Amino acid sequence: MRSAYKAVWGVLCLLFLAVPAVSSAESYDGSQFLLSWSESPSHSQTITWHSPSRREGYVQYNKSGGELSGQHQVKAEITDVGETGYYRYEAVLKGLSHNTTYDYRVGNGTEWSQIRTFTTAPDPETWEEKSETSFDFLYLGDVQYRNRNRDYGEWGKLLQDIRERNPGIAFALIGGDMVNSSRKMKDWNLFLDNASPVFSYIPMMPAIGNHETSVKADPYLQMLALPENGPQDLEEEFYSFDYGNCHIIVLNTCFFLDNRKASMAEEWDEKLHEIRIWMEEDLRKSNAKWKLAVLHHPPYGISNGDSVYEWIRQEWEPILEKGEIDLALCGHQHIYMRTKEIGGITYVIGNSGKRRSTYYNGENAPAYTKALDAVNSNYQIIRVEKDRLSLLSYDEKGQIIDRWSKEKHEKGILKGAIAGLIFAPVMIAGIAAAVRRKKRP
Repeated sequence: MRSAYKAVWGVLCLLFLAVPAVSSAESYDGSQFLLSWSESPSHSQTITWHSPSRREGYVQYNKSGGELSGQHQVKAEITDVGETGYYRYEAVLKGLSHNTTYDYRVGNGTEWSQIRTFTTAPDPETWEEKSETSFDFLYLGDVQYRNRNRDYGEWGKLLQDIRERNPGIAFALIGGDMVNSSRKMKDWNLFLDNASPVFSYIPMMPAIGNHETSVKADPYLQMLALPENGPQDLEEEFYSFDYGNCHIIVLNTCFFLDNRKASMAEEWDEKLHEIRIWMEEDLRKSNAKWKLAVLHHPPYGISNGDSVYEWIRQEWEPILEKGEIDLALCGHQHIYMRTKEIGGITYVIGNSGKRRSTYYNGENAPAYTKALDAVNSNYQIIRVEKDRLSLLSYDEKGQIIDRWSKEKHEKGILKGAIAGLIFAPVMIAGIAAAVRRKKRP
């Protein structure tokens, strides 16, 4: 009997060993992980994701290589998006060290996702002291598609190609129109599915496009987590943040759409005034050397036929110029275009998706156009250095289609150099005259 038991036990042990062990590692059913910043890019990280079931969610994190456990764990808030049965989770990690890489995973307490990484921003207070410091970031114009299932997949492949070609990009800006219809969850799911493989490692900071909103961008605001430092009641529609020596202000140009104005009635004028005050104060307070704006509708594009463009030029352009914006990143017209410097600002329109411009007929480029590509999907890599801001625009094959740069040295040194160039001839003439006078009998 004992030998029989031993034989049976041996068989059971072999069967047990043959069955793979079920592990909680990488078994969590979450998806569509995105990084963004809702607080300081140097000392925080915001993580959002989707889970098909509404239960508690957590993020565990630690400096890269450290153990992930409940010691560093943040519980997520859950948002029900509309009445769709879609649950979006949001967790904000605070008190992080600047310029540091962290590991993180997402789960429900027992089951966890794979481990991913992120790196916090450098300290803006000391960035200027390091002359060798520079960073790159990505700009993407409209993602909007012609054929939804095909084009989102191709955009996702482009996004992964961009990261492989540029592994050091610190974050990404998107100029709006990520979806075709803000109310269609299929659009959002396809966008987020294809964005997550890259934007679960580097933060994504978008602007609202007209396809994210009709009157107000409710799904957009529920899906994404952004800084709440904008005008009252317009938080996350308008916001700003700093990275290194660069200040970025993001504006919702859809505020000028007729249906938005009609829905707000008399309050619209009051809010426009508050936006102007916020913009002026935001740009005035920034000591960053480089200042950028992101806005979906371009004030200067291939076509100027939309009243929104005129509203921007009338209401916001003077503030952007006074606030010393260097570069404005735009979208909407489904084309690549760069303008000459207008009021100190260079305007760039990008288009990362498959839709092509209906505004351009091959001949109607305005006189302020410096570069144009109406054929290719494209993306922009912006490099920020201490004294230089540069942009390289690429087509989807990774070939350069345009380049631009601007230098800005210390004002005192620059003024001194200019003064020296202006007054040097005068000083030389004065010295020569004095010498001649001495030589006279």
